[in-house]
Amino acid sequence: MAEVAGSDSVTAQIMTTLGAGSGLNITKLAQDLTDVEKAPRQAKIEEAMTATEAKISAYGLISYQVSLLQTAFEGLNDADELATNTGSSSDDAVTFSSVDGTAEAGTHSIEVTQLAQEQRNMSDEYSTSDSSLNSGSSFDLNFTIGNTSTSTSTVSVSTDTPAGVVSAINDADIGITASLIDTGIAGANYRIVLSGENGSEAAFSVSSTPDLGFTHPDNTLQSAQDAQLDYNGLTVTRSSNEVSDLISGTTVSLNEVTSSAARLTVTSDQNTLKSGIENVVTVYNDFREIMNTLTKAPQEDVEFSGALQRDLAVARHVMEQVRESLFEDSSTASGDISGLRDIGISINQKGQLTFDEEEYDSAIAGSYDDVVMMLTANTTDQNLYGTADKGLAQDIATTLEGLTDSESLLTTRETNAETALEDYEVQLAELEERMTAVYDRYLTQFAAMESMMERLNGTKEYLEGQLESLSKAYDS
Repeated sequence: MAEVAGSDSVTAQIMTTLGAGSGLNITKLAQDLTDVEKAPRQAKIEEAMTATEAKISAYGLISYQVSLLQTAFEGLNDADELATNTGSSSDDAVTFSSVDGTAEAGTHSIEVTQLAQEQRNMSDEYSTSDSSLNSGSSFDLNFTIGNTSTSTSTVSVSTDTPAGVVSAINDADIGITASLIDTGIAGANYRIVLSGENGSEAAFSVSSTPDLGFTHPDNTLQSAQDAQLDYNGLTVTRSSNEVSDLISGTTVSLNEVTSSAARLTVTSDQNTLKSGIENVVTVYNDFREIMNTLTKAPQEDVEFSGALQRDLAVARHVMEQVRESLFEDSSTASGDISGLRDIGISINQKGQLTFDEEEYDSAIAGSYDDVVMMLTANTTDQNLYGTADKGLAQDIATTLEGLTDSESLLTTRETNAETALEDYEVQLAELEERMTAVYDRYLTQFAAMESMMERLNGTKEYLEGQLESLSKAYDS
């Protein structure tokens, strides 16, 4: 323990050095008496600080473990994340560009007879990119877009040059893209090329005064058309070569016209879901073990053991909320699957979660779709704030989020403990200040005592000298 810093009396130091006064080390005596008063008070405050710091660490550890469990359940809340599916094709002309977890395993036949394409038209030729098209005056381009259903748009061209036309069309954002191409032919080497979107319904026509030549038959580079394909014996048309509504959970890319039917196969690996369930069990049991450590009697060499023995209420609240959420029925129960207990998860006599693989495998084999519905409500991109049913995984994750948010009991206790720790630090500083004053008071009193002792010693020596003189006089 550090000594209290005090201002030693110069007189007391001199007298101690010279052996004057009582001969006592009054500086040490003052320090010892101060420490006797200070030690129990300081020990009590420091003990409270140590316990409070342990509580703060314990609350933080609980929040961390709850967040780990929340993350584990958020890994099970989207239908397309519960399985790892892959797709393959026998022909590079037709391939999978994406396959998500909702895709069903199976084989499909696709023969492409025509690819979707956009309409492309070019203008007449111009000698430069800034050639005047309308004697310096602005003009309008009138577009009609569509096939069975049409829409019209007017684009105002304020700068009557090929570059000005391109800029005006692109700025209008009507689904037509314009570009200025240098063909490299000397004298008349610039053409404006217009491109629409894929599919027959994106066909367009354009007129203007002056006539820029887009409607001339020789200036039509490509006509708009739909993709045509044979899917499992059924003739299908699509406006795009990226088809996401044909094989559920996949996007199929039509790359080329095929000479024969391509064979596309979806393979589903449901071990992702099983691994996620096993992870939940592991994380929960780790969480429970930590909670036991924090609430049981302190054990030597076990960090944070017993840190919450005097605050069991918060630990019990968190444990009860977590345990209850795990065994609630799903808001989207399906068939015979209504909760985690129906896919092999239970709790043993020690309070640990257990996972019965045989029961799980049986549920997945017979009711995989029901399991997905129970966990995810057959939805994707889950979050905390939607109001629709989300499935059990997100319901549990939302409950766990509530245990650690800014208004939770756990956060409130942690904040209170941090405030208490600051108060203890203030108390320790105030004690140090008071004990400095006590030390100074003792030192002042002892210095006064030493001065009195010095005077008494002087009187004593004077009397002894007088008596000795009298004694010698009588002896003579």
